[in-house]
Amino acid sequence: MKKLLYGTTALATMGIVAGIAADASAAERLKLGLGGYHQQWVVFSNQDIDGLEPNNYNSVDQKHNSEVCFIGETTLDNNLTFGVNVQLEANTDGDQIDESFMYVSSPTMGRLILGDENNAGYLTHVTAPDGGVSLDSGDLLNIEAFVIPVVSVFDTAVGTTYLRFFDNDSGKITYLTPRFGGFQVGASYIPNFEAGGDDNSSLRSCARCNGFSNGWAGGANYTADLGGVGLQASAGAMWGDAGPGADTDNLFAWSLGGQASVAGFSAGFGFAKGEQGRGGDSGAAIGGTNQINSTGWTVGAAYEIGPYKVGVDYMRGVGNPNTVGAADTSGRQRLDQAVLSGTYTLGPGIRLVGGVFWFDGESEGNTVENDGYGVATGFKIGF
Repeated sequence: MKKLLYGTTALATMGIVAGIAADASAAERLKLGLGGYHQQWVVFSNQDIDGLEPNNYNSVDQKHNSEVCFIGETTLDNNLTFGVNVQLEANTDGDQIDESFMYVSSPTMGRLILGDENNAGYLTHVTAPDGGVSLDSGDLLNIEAFVIPVVSVFDTAVGTTYLRFFDNDSGKITYLTPRFGGFQVGASYIPNFEAGGDDNSSLRSCARCNGFSNGWAGGANYTADLGGVGLQASAGAMWGDAGPGADTDNLFAWSLGGQASVAGFSAGFGFAKGEQGRGGDSGAAIGGTNQINSTGWTVGAAYEIGPYKVGVDYMRGVGNPNTVGAADTSGRQRLDQAVLSGTYTLGPGIRLVGGVFWFDGESEGNTVENDGYGVATGFKIGF
């Protein structure tokens, strides 16, 4: 039966492709090209890690963060554009391929995305600008410029105002409208909150699933140029079904963001809040340590002139599993970050960045604390 179904599906697909080819004989076959980014960093840090002597970590370290993307698209005679995007980590990683998706788009119909990609609330989000070294789900956390004293920074609002919350490039269906009068709206259906890049499982207890399923996410943003003043704003929300268990509170999170710019100056903010009722840290994958109940916010400003850019940013994130109906702060996670950074663009796609940063974090449930300061500099190459 499986072979019969496969054969039937293959024939049907061939028929669709043949039909498209007949209607779009002038269109070219989709060809893949290479894109992505490559970052190499040198970081100096002075860290006060609870329980560790200074000689137990390297004050000077070399960091990296790189991806190679296989991308391509073609536009048919009927004005539909088909594209694919597969993102491969350029260093050995537990999630070697994270995002892998296709899309169909047109100027009048918007964009349909199928596969492992960020949700609509994430894609439409606006956050604070930076001078070259970012904070919001940004450079310092991605390269681990310091020992992170909290258990989770990307799947709570402690380290990001983007709506991820265990939807780590899960397989999903997303639709984004065209932009009308400056507005764009999007929505996603998320069958299972799971790590992206592999064959998606229908089991809610699969090895790479995160305890939530049958989720949705939505977002809207607005862009405008009012007499030389650029404006951006966004709002998003997401929900996930926690399913059966000792604590069946569902996940709900929402975000806001805004940015204004004029004559090279820009300033903005990002905000996110996650809620899962009292407890807020249940589930097999959540393990009582990664706290859905969390709040994060960031503010920043930047100035750009020619190849130069400078900026200053601050971010605070707090996670607490008992924020609903109780004042208990046991297990609270907190992370504060600040950075003054700059960029010099040497040429197309090649930037030299650097910054001075400060951080202060704690995880009370694990009695772990770390605070300190450092300097990070590196090359960001886009291709």
